[in-house]
Amino acid sequence: MTVVADYAALYELEIRPRHRVRRALALAVWTGLFLVRPKLALEIWRERRG
Repeated sequence: MTVVADYAALYELEIRPRHRVRRALALAVWTGLFLVRPKLALEIWRERRG
């Protein structure tokens, strides 16, 4: 059980914050792209959605 608890603590302290930072950066880039080149941003967004 301690191995699972240790992994959970590691995930909460080290891995999860990186995902939040990455998501925040991606959102900032998308927002900037929508403000600067909205047609290009929509084209990329539609292509990625399939």
